[in-house]
Parts: sequence; C-alpha cells; structure tokens
Amino acid sequence: MKKSLVPLMLLVFVCSAHASEEASLQDTILVSKMAGICGVMQQMASFQSTTKMPGGSEFIERFWRTEFARLGKTQETFFKECEGSIAAYNQLWQASEQLKK
Repeated sequence: MKKSLVPLMLLVFVCSAHASEEASLQDTILVSKMAGICGVMQQMASFQSTTKMPGGSEFIERFWRTEFARLGKTQETFFKECEGSIAAYNQLWQASEQLKK
C-alpha cells in the first residue's frame, strides 16, 4: 500500500525553517498539484449537479473510482488528503500574499 504524502508534506511545512529551498519548492508543487486535482473533483460534481447531463454521474463515479485505484487510495483517504492539501495550499497562498506587502 502506498504511503500518504500529504501528512509528510504538512510536516515539512511546519518545519520549513529547517527545510532546504529545493525541498520546500517540491513540497509546494506537490501540495498545489493535489489541491488542483481536488478542485477538479469539486468542479466535476458541481457541473453535473447543475447540468444533470445524462450519464454524467456514472462517468464521474467511474472516473474517480479508477483514479482512487490507480493511486492506491480509498475514497475516504483521498478526501482526507484533499482537505489537508487544500488547507496547506490556502496557507501557502496567504503566506505569499504577506510577502507582497
């Protein structure tokens, strides 16, 4: 079973004062990638909820079941990782906004 990267990434951010610049960049990329795919999932569900496209719900369910299997994760694990990655992404975004000031 594959190990979850999100808790590791969050730990790295907590300890970012001790992390190398390269590792920090890679962690930022991983968090951004995960938050992005979670956003795509939300958009797909929202689109289907609004349009009620025939066969759309079945397609979305099949697509995500395949993705969960490909990633070696349960749906519950994936959703928990989404919550963590979105929270980390929001923290990164807020920190970048502070740097602009």
